[in-house]
Amino acid sequence: MESSGSAAWLTAPIQLTGSRDFTCDGTGYTPEQCAFYQERWHFWYIADYVYALPTIAFFMTALGIFTIGHFISSQVLGYRKFRGPPLWQKLIATIRYLSYRGFYVKALGWNSAPLGILLLGAIGTVYFFCMDLIPQPYYWSTLDFGGSPPLGTRSGWLALACMPFVFATATKTNWITLLTGVSHEKLQVFHRWSAYAFFVLALMHTFPFIVYHIRFHDMMMQVEMGLIFYWTGIVALVFQAWLTFASHSVIRNLGYEFFKATHLFAVVIFIIVFFWHCDYTLTSWHYFIATAAVYVPCLVYPWIRTCFEYGFTQKAYIHVEDNGFTRITIPSSNMRWKPGQHCFLRFTSFGFQAFSSHPFTICSLPSRQPNEKSELVFYIRHQRGLTEKLYRHALKQPGASVPVHVDGPYGGINMQRYIQGDRLLVVAGGSGAGWILPFIELFHRWDSTASDEEQGKETETDSETQPDTGHCERSPSRPLSLRVIVATRDISTRTWFLRTVDELLSKHSTSRSSLDIDVQVYLTGEAERVVHMPKAVDDSTILSESASSSENSNDKDVIVKTEVQQVAASGNEHCGRPELPLIVHEEGMRAAEAGQSLSVFVCGPNTMQNDVRNAVAEENLNILKGSKSGGVYLHSEHFSWA
Repeated sequence: MESSGSAAWLTAPIQLTGSRDFTCDGTGYTPEQCAFYQERWHFWYIADYVYALPTIAFFMTALGIFTIGHFISSQVLGYRKFRGPPLWQKLIATIRYLSYRGFYVKALGWNSAPLGILLLGAIGTVYFFCMDLIPQPYYWSTLDFGGSPPLGTRSGWLALACMPFVFATATKTNWITLLTGVSHEKLQVFHRWSAYAFFVLALMHTFPFIVYHIRFHDMMMQVEMGLIFYWTGIVALVFQAWLTFASHSVIRNLGYEFFKATHLFAVVIFIIVFFWHCDYTLTSWHYFIATAAVYVPCLVYPWIRTCFEYGFTQKAYIHVEDNGFTRITIPSSNMRWKPGQHCFLRFTSFGFQAFSSHPFTICSLPSRQPNEKSELVFYIRHQRGLTEKLYRHALKQPGASVPVHVDGPYGGINMQRYIQGDRLLVVAGGSGAGWILPFIELFHRWDSTASDEEQGKETETDSETQPDTGHCERSPSRPLSLRVIVATRDISTRTWFLRTVDELLSKHSTSRSSLDIDVQVYLTGEAERVVHMPKAVDDSTILSESASSSENSNDKDVIVKTEVQQVAASGNEHCGRPELPLIVHEEGMRAAEAGQSLSVFVCGPNTMQNDVRNAVAEENLNILKGSKSGGVYLHSEHFSWA
């Protein structure tokens, strides 16, 4: 009973919405058959209303819940410290527990999504299977009811309704981020899962047609006569399979440029062939319009912003640090950003790599002085591909400038949680050491600002990263202490990190004897073995004399010197991996004893992410059990998004 055509292109006359005209007259149906066919779950001519629209409503309901939560968090409660009654605190702790608790599969080196996201995925799975498999029948008992089996019809409309949301979560700038505050890289899990649902439902749309027509021995006739539906469906399914499975991190890591180029090519072919396949059946083309409406503006906007706000004439200066990191510096006069944000950089002078942009985390803060130009600084550990080319180029021409297009900033931490956290714990591993630097500088800026205010000096503040101090005493609207944990397998990275922290702190004067910054460096792997070997180089500029005289000690005081004061940031150097669950628990206990809140920020490999998120989840579970903590918040920054 579905529309069909034998034309090689589209069924004439072409129209936006397919016809719903149907009467039992002339079909040969008995009154019972006619009534059965026109039941809500059976009637082909309203299948888009029965299956696709509820799917849209399902996605929009989930989106609405997150939007309301974001509005309450940012607009209602975000501008003051609101802890509320114990019941409210336990509600927040429950939400955070579900948002942080995850599982690590050691054999695969894989972190699961948080428990709450897994539950949301389970709800979606139950919805799709119930909508698809509970209605009966799966197949018509006779060809008199048409050539489209009910299971195939249901699956097709459910799949089509997923398409706008697959594309809505695919772009860096997107409407979902605008509504929910969830950055694009954290939406990748929903992008993948909705794509999986889209593909599985497409398979469940395809196979019933094959089974159905083989059963009635007219499969060859359908293939020969149904050019539009059969062959376009097969081609679309092949490209959809590539889009779904070639996006796996294993394939992406083989070559990012290859992945991106083939992904875009496959998307274009898939959309064209799928559009042809749908052939304006009922409201099928409406979903393509919806997809274009949510996707095209988000695809175009970053280019417009780059063109009119940043321009196409920017230069990046590249240099290799002593520890092998490639430092990229881009002067910027009009960009404002916050810790943890990243930009997509497109280097136009590196051949094939010019066709793709790469995300890099900003490791600096914008200038506070209106007459001083800000600098975007990135520290990159070279791997292969573009990062390898940048590294080699910087070795040959230190400080050389290369043309670059900047798209961003994106992501970043929740500044309200940073400012309103009484205690801050920042954890990073490996190349994440550069990610920590803005946290240290921002905390020190606040001390410097407060010190200047005590002395009656005028200060310039950045509204994006500076709290309203109000008076010279420690304000409850900003953090009281900062503890930094850095784990590295490289001695040179340890040295580079401490020296860079020294340079950052020397930029801002302060009269305080203690900055409440505790920096701890953990040496693991090769670095741990090196510190137990006889030293060939004097590290007296980094370590105190007492530390230098006891190289075999596991705990050594680290003194970072500045021109302003002798002790800018003090802490310990340790050998071995940090006991992150214990460290988080220690900070949580101190916060609970003082009735304070704790904000934890982490950037590192999967094992580090898993240890920290589960430790923070445990602290929130303790709040449910009666802990007096003011709340424990977590922000995770991943090396890889998907």
